[in-house]
Amino acid sequence: MAQEQAGTGPDGDAGAEPVVALLRAVNVGGRTVRAAELRETAEALGHTRVTSYVTSGNLVLLPAGAADEVGPGLSAALEQRYGFAVPVVTRTASRWDRVVAALPFAEAAREDPAHVVVVTWDRTPDAASVRAFDPTALGDELVVWHRDETYVLYPHGQGRSRLTLAVLEKAAGGRVGTARNWRTALALQALAHERLA
Repeated sequence: MAQEQAGTGPDGDAGAEPVVALLRAVNVGGRTVRAAELRETAEALGHTRVTSYVTSGNLVLLPAGAADEVGPGLSAALEQRYGFAVPVVTRTASRWDRVVAALPFAEAAREDPAHVVVVTWDRTPDAASVRAFDPTALGDELVVWHRDETYVLYPHGQGRSRLTLAVLEKAAGGRVGTARNWRTALALQALAHERLA
């Protein structure tokens, strides 16, 4: 299971582990979710120390309850507010640290973090579907499947690549995923660590 549970103290966020919340496919194709409204929605659910990062649907917060309730709760609240589905994939801070540590393209990420992407899945990708997938038929991107994440090196950038998120979702067996470049991944890690203090 891709979501992960973390406990909270008796005062809501006391002792809670920070959560990274990633929205899928917002601010594209008319699916606009403004950062201020996203923070407002999270705070209305009782989450604290809520911050957003850039405009692609990234939140870091201290959860009001169990970490694995953050994604479904945010998704439902956002759908009620905007009238369209907003999938939300979450990771606790410690789990996000493991996502960062597992990067197989460290040198490329240092040289050009915008060309390295991590896709975070709502559930573990289907093993048989992943085995059957051949990314070399689409281009010279490098793809590494690792548990509930997929790392992709786009040597020529994502803009014209045929290896889109939709293609990867199909290869994952119909899982829901959301992609972030490595600069964003590191920024979210830093924001999560700030909330550990």
